Amino acid sequence: MSRLWNSLIAKLWPLPPGAIGLSFSKNDMVAVRVVREGRGYCVTHVARESLPFSLFANTSPRIEDCAILSQAMQRLAASIPQTFWPLQIALPDPAAIFQIMEFDSIPQTPRDREALAKFRLEKEFPAMTRLQCTTQVISNEGEQGLLMALFIQRAWLDCLNDACRSVGFIPGVIDVAINHLFNRFYDVVKASSGDGVLISLEPDSWSILFWDAAHRPRFVRSRWRDASTGTDDEYEDIAQDAERLIMSYILRVLGRRVNGIYLCANEDDRAPLVSKLNERMKVPCVQLDVTESFSMAPGLSSVQNIPPSVLAAS
Repeated sequence: MSRLWNSLIAKLWPLPPGAIGLSFSKNDMVAVRVVREGRGYCVTHVARESLPFSLFANTSPRIEDCAILSQAMQRLAASIPQTFWPLQIALPDPAAIFQIMEFDSIPQTPRDREALAKFRLEKEFPAMTRLQCTTQVISNEGEQGLLMALFIQRAWLDCLNDACRSVGFIPGVIDVAINHLFNRFYDVVKASSGDGVLISLEPDSWSILFWDAAHRPRFVRSRWRDASTGTDDEYEDIAQDAERLIMSYILRVLGRRVNGIYLCANEDDRAPLVSKLNERMKVPCVQLDVTESFSMAPGLSSVQNIPPSVLAAS
């Protein structure tokens, strides 16, 4: 949904007093409920569940995986019932394929746009089947057609939706974590000039998103983090991959340059990774703290222990 449409809705209906955010990593689920306090939010409830299997690791879940997910969702719902609270879900970035596709013309209807995006993806990856696709036109009138397309394994999405329905959860938004973060920091993106980069670290994954001078996403890549790698070596590998992707992005279009590099990570990851990035980049890395506008209710642990994606989704 566009930010313009969100602004129109805000004028027609008052904003809710808060929200529920639910994020998934490879083997974990974290849910929070937040309430508005002035210009910020207070986290009033936190619930976590670990899973004995890896979400989205295979093309489809096993029957027992869906049963376990539903049981875990029941325990989350017992701790944080939805009632009238809006629910927004953040999926791990490596669980999806995110592409910006260029066309001479783009169909008018969502169904036709999704069919066109699937046709393009299947030409590139013939083995990719049974994907749920959602699209958004991001080009302006008179420009070459740009279609943002997100693909997720339909079987896993059905498993998640069934688990939500079994406990009465009705998600308002299901999206990947990097999109939630991009929207959360869109004011920062909008204030930047030229192309920019957002790098995010989650407990089990990391992602990089590029936007153009018109502040539109143009390229996204994500990876699962390697638990077998030492922390310092992992930071070095991430910085090296980011440098390679940034150089590839710049060289793809004559005269293109990246004017800003931004990092969103928890407190433990942020400083050492910024040091590695600054050693390689010509532009100093700007640290973004998604916890900045959040406080914790008495009795809850530090907000720094909550994954950035679940706060961005809240």
